[in-house]
Amino acid sequence: MKIIVGLGNPGKTYINNRHNIGFRVVDKIVEKENLKFKKSFKVKAMIAKASSGGEEILLAKPTTFMNNSGLSVKLLLSVYNLSRENFLIVYDDMDLPLGRMKFARRGSSAGHKGIASIIFALGNEEIPRLRIGISKPLWGEATDYVLSDFTFGELPVVEEVIEEAVQGCWEWAKFGINFVMQKYNVRKRGGNG
Repeated sequence: MKIIVGLGNPGKTYINNRHNIGFRVVDKIVEKENLKFKKSFKVKAMIAKASSGGEEILLAKPTTFMNNSGLSVKLLLSVYNLSRENFLIVYDDMDLPLGRMKFARRGSSAGHKGIASIIFALGNEEIPRLRIGISKPLWGEATDYVLSDFTFGELPVVEEVIEEAVQGCWEWAKFGINFVMQKYNVRKRGGNG
């Protein structure tokens, strides 16, 4: 089994926020596979099960809110008895331009509260991840920016990168982190670097 965890905040208020792009990738996988989420109190997440090439893939969206994502991720790994190479965290990253995405085997939180929570819960930075660029704010507070919705003009790039992230997640599940790092980390899209 493999687990793909999208990070975000639960509830309609946050649905289209920049901070919720991890949720949106997992939502898109569920939609494409004609699956339905169910709430799991045991792992504090909305979960759905898919399969690819005989491999079961659990899709999860923590219900703990972004800053406590580590609680859900730790429960997911424990309940399903999985090692770290079998899970992938998908989340927003202000350090990447809008439309860019980057797979990594490990790394710091770089100020991302959801990733910081996961690093704290698991005790180290060996966390396979897919960072999806949302760009930095031109002005104002970072917190306000990540909790704001994408603009109408940004939506085509957002939809494009979500589609590519979905494909990347499937390929990660099938071929592993090295394959997707080599394939996706050099690409540029959206015309902004």
